Amino acid sequence: MKLDFLWEAPAVLTAGFFLLRIIGKKAVGQLTGIEVVTLLATASMIGHAVAGGGLWETVSVLCLFAALLITVQFLALKFDTVERWMMGRACVVVQDGQIIPGNLKKMRMTVDQLEAKLREKGISSFADLKTATIEMSGELGYELTREAKPVTLRELESLLAGLTKRQAEAASGGAQSSLFEEVANRGHKQNIPTKLN
Repeated sequence: MKLDFLWEAPAVLTAGFFLLRIIGKKAVGQLTGIEVVTLLATASMIGHAVAGGGLWETVSVLCLFAALLITVQFLALKFDTVERWMMGRACVVVQDGQIIPGNLKKMRMTVDQLEAKLREKGISSFADLKTATIEMSGELGYELTREAKPVTLRELESLLAGLTKRQAEAASGGAQSSLFEEVANRGHKQNIPTKLN
């Protein structure tokens, strides 16, 4: 009985593990098309090697897959054309609160699927969106309208500073008596020097 698989299987799995670490970490939802294909091909090759396809041939093919993916990723960083063709681009699906049906069709996405993605992000109305995109990874990117944006700490501190300033001005202005109050009360609130009376 041939027992080579007892050491070949762990060797292929270890090689696959290290190659995937070199390729990089991403959640499955963040993988681009070429990364998914490379991942699936790597898994298939590992399975083939464990079934008896040959250790060195399998490790060589795994290294070739990883090298091709890294080359494509590097070229995508350098050239927009490679990025557009191999990785894809984000697609605008909502602009100024209006759905762009043509772009939804390009993405092969229904309005219900878009609505589900918006609900996951806590967005309850298309009118709250200035722009929404479907990113290369399939995730939703969005920018809220000015009215729908939450208040930032900077804005809140600015509002509080302005309110505090107005309250201080009102308090200092309230210490001075109004000329009309003097007439209504028939007297001065502040002491007036006797030579001015």
